Amino acid sequence: MRVNGKDYPYRAGLTLLALLDELQVDSRRVVVMQGDDIHSAGKIPDAPVSERDTIEIVTMMQGG
Repeated sequence: MRVNGKDYPYRAGLTLLALLDELQVDSRRVVVMQGDDIHSAGKIPDAPVSERDTIEIVTMMQGG
């Protein structure tokens, strides 16, 4: 499994929300791309991940 371009240890039962929790990432402040699926901030499902997944976590930033 790759997360933000780096290898990440996969284990059975891991979900997107559990992954974000492990990484100490607030699911309300990021967009997650899991393969071709894009999950909006605050709407990230507790969906399982697979060992072949490529996951990108994008932090929402405000500019001015």
